[in-house]
Formats: sequence, C-alpha cells, structure tokens
Amino acid sequence: MHAQVTCLSALEPARVWTGLPYDALHLQVPPNGRGKRPSRTSEGRVIVYHWAAPRYPDRARSWLVGPMEAVWQAMRCLDEEHAIACLESAVHEGVLTRAEVGVLCRAAPARLQPGIRDLEFTADSGLETIVRRRLRHTWYTVVAQVRVRDIGDEDLLVEGCVALEIDGARWHGPDRFHPDRIRDLKTEALGRRSIRLTHDQILFEWETTFLAIKRVVDDAVFVRAHHVGPVLFAKHDPL
Repeated sequence: MHAQVTCLSALEPARVWTGLPYDALHLQVPPNGRGKRPSRTSEGRVIVYHWAAPRYPDRARSWLVGPMEAVWQAMRCLDEEHAIACLESAVHEGVLTRAEVGVLCRAAPARLQPGIRDLEFTADSGLETIVRRRLRHTWYTVVAQVRVRDIGDEDLLVEGCVALEIDGARWHGPDRFHPDRIRDLKTEALGRRSIRLTHDQILFEWETTFLAIKRVVDDAVFVRAHHVGPVLFAKHDPL
C-alpha cells in the first residue's frame, strides 16, 4: 500500500499551525488502496488515514504530499478555529502564497466560509490569529501588528489602549525574559496597559484568560473616557 505523509504531520516540520498538541501520524492513501493497514507505528503512534486521491498532486515527492495538499487535508481535519489559523500560518511561514490559499478557500467546506471571510494574514503565529478572532467575536476592536516607535510591533492592540503580547514557545524562550519586560515597561510608559499571554492560557485556560483581558480593557477604556487634562499618564516634572 503506497502512503504519503500528509495533513498535520506534513505541516508541523514547516512550523505551520496545526492546532492542539497531537501525537498521530497522518498518512494519505489512494481511495482504492489495498494491503495491511496498521493502526499504530512501530513507535506506538496512532496512524490517521486519509483515504483520498491527491487533489493537488506534487509528483516531485514520493513519501510526502505537497504543501497545497497538506493544507487542503488539514482544512478538512481541523476545526474552524484552527483551520483558519493554519491558513494564515501557511502564508506567514512561506509555505503557501496568498493566491494559493485563495484557490484552497474557493473549494473549502461550507463550515469554513465565515472564517475565510475574516482571513487577514497579519499574525506572526497561529495563537495570534486565534486570540484576534476570539476577541473580535466578542465585539472588541483589535488591530494586529501595530508598529510602535522604540518598541517594535505589538502583537495585538485592543480598543487602542491594551497591548497583548503572545508568548508562544517558538519565539519566547528564556533569553527573551529581560527584553520582553523592557517592552512591557515602554508600553506602559505610553499610557497603554500590557498583557502577556502564554500558549496554555490561550488554548486551555481561555475562560479565565478572557475575563482578565476584559477587566483590564474595560478599566483602561473607562479611564481614558473619563480622563481630564493632558495626555494620559504624561510624564510629570519632579516635585
């Protein structure tokens, strides 16, 4: 039985967003494929079979599907939230072009069409896509990748007054601790609140995380609306 690595297993090495942690091996086999079909690899990993002829064949590869096919299978395998994050991530990582994503989207399942209309390609990570969309669905104004002088790009700016920094494991190792705290201080000095979110707080503790974000944003909006005088938190001369 001829099989190719596909879907999440093909995308993860390219650092494309693949959703929640998983340990399965995704293999694509012809719909009329025959032969023994083991349920696990020799290392004990569960095998997920995709019984399908390649929609976007890549004849240059024998054991691995091409990027278009891998993302196409992932769109059908992931839920809506993670599928949209996968599409944005594929463009950010240079695996697909926007034109290629457009081709995939035109043939996408109906369940993904509302999310496809929200595609933005501004996020640096799948986590940023997820947080941006979740907050917008609760009617907050969220702008991604806001360029700030002397700071750089803020991942997300909520209601123009609270900066969210998304600390995914890839970009925020131990060597980022001190530089990240400098960024937080500079953000606060601009009169904005700063919140730093982790992978687990977003994916596994969202209810608590959202309540914290809501409280900070609502308080910041209230203070801004009721402030009288010069720019909020302007620098004061020493007494």
